[in-house]
Amino acid sequence: MAQQKDYYQVLGVAESATEEEIKKAYREIAKKHHPDRNPGDKAAEEKFKQASEAYETLGDKEKRSKYDQFRKLGAMGSRFGGGGGRGGFGFGDTGTVSSEEMSYEEFMRKFGGKNQQGRGQKTGSSFNFDDIFGNLFGGKKKEDEGADSDEPQPTDDPFFKRKGNDAYVEVTINLAQALLGSRIRVRTPSGKRVTLKIPPGIDPERQLRIPSMGYAEQKELGDLYIRVHLTMPKNLTEQQQEAAQQFAQALGLKW
Repeated sequence: MAQQKDYYQVLGVAESATEEEIKKAYREIAKKHHPDRNPGDKAAEEKFKQASEAYETLGDKEKRSKYDQFRKLGAMGSRFGGGGGRGGFGFGDTGTVSSEEMSYEEFMRKFGGKNQQGRGQKTGSSFNFDDIFGNLFGGKKKEDEGADSDEPQPTDDPFFKRKGNDAYVEVTINLAQALLGSRIRVRTPSGKRVTLKIPPGIDPERQLRIPSMGYAEQKELGDLYIRVHLTMPKNLTEQQQEAAQQFAQALGLKW
């Protein structure tokens, strides 16, 4: 049986904790156990990694909602039985999965919506968790999404926009990078450059996040959000158009 991580316990907060309480708890752990402050300390590095992983989920409204739903399934999995054994629930030809034997990360990789994002930049299938369980657990309705009207504001540096201590940037990738995945270097507000992993098959306009790489004021570290735009090749030669058609046919794409 896989040992489950409880992200609330990792950050030392209650399940009812507010966004601000979660952020504050993460900041304190990250500050105390940051690798730069504890060079060579594997225990501190692991605590920093676990805290970052927990905040990556609990610090995002949509991800936190899915995580909470997953935890409910862990507690009530037997109610979704049906040939799946202990806590099992069937999903057709995807197989029967036990919520007690599958970690949250594995669950989201297998059944998560296509908009999953995070430290590992893993993408799931097109199966949408909320489409199946949203009504059952009172999940957020689609019309409620994007309720926050606060938009990031321009800064003196045209590369960045800012909202609180969070930084926002726009990057452009080509078709090959979007299809096959890539690694790109992104500048942070502090002037450092970090490597961002672009997962294969990324959706255009998707927003990725790098924790603790935003602005730092009053000892508070913001996050760095990167929105990905896709640029398409133009003015193709006849040979290139023919190659593109063959590629589209191989993927079963219509034009």
